[in-house]
Amino acid sequence: ASEVVSSYLFAKKKRLRNISLTYSQIYGAVTMNNTVCLGIFLAVVYLRGLTWDFSAEVTTNVVVILAMALIGRSSTTFPSWTALPAITLYPLSIGLIAYLETSLGWH
Repeated sequence: ASEVVSSYLFAKKKRLRNISLTYSQIYGAVTMNNTVCLGIFLAVVYLRGLTWDFSAEVTTNVVVILAMALIGRSSTTFPSWTALPAITLYPLSIGLIAYLETSLGWH
């Protein structure tokens, strides 16, 4: 919740540097959330001895994290067009999961 409040306060000033800082805060929070959740998920599967049936989903998650890392490290200020690749990753990830599960037989 603190990221939301501080991001809002920075973005409200409507300066290029502040808006880029807002994007960086959101980017960092999302990356940490995905990484921590993936780590916890892998630990639960391993420690409980569960059957691994999530290769397509985890592979897609790692691909999206790496793609966002490439976008995020490109500069210190982010022009508006950088939102387009980030937004298109969601439907592309759904398509990648569908492809991996149906065409390649991953589960």
